[in-house]
Amino acid sequence: MREKKMSKTISTRINDEDAKKLEKIAEKENIDRSALVRKFILQKLREYEIKEMTELYQKGIVSLQEAASQANVSLYEIMEYVQKENIHPPDQTKEEIIAEIEDSKKYFK
Repeated sequence: MREKKMSKTISTRINDEDAKKLEKIAEKENIDRSALVRKFILQKLREYEIKEMTELYQKGIVSLQEAASQANVSLYEIMEYVQKENIHPPDQTKEEIIAEIEDSKKYFK
């Protein structure tokens, strides 16, 4: 049986001009305004999580696989983000690189 996730209502105020923009986009997307706002918020949350985790990766705190896992995205998706944003891993010793490769193998079985 699936666990039911709780949802929470969040309200916010925006100016009339932005509300009109949301209405136009909602019409174009053929969804109601609240669904559009929810979609935008979830997209930004996802982007934020990816950004936060890749910053930890760049500092050497987490591996790329751990960053992907913590951000709830695929390894390939986070690799694309890292490449697009020109994010480089910290300098690693040969032993650290080998250990990370060995650890990553379990995700490709």
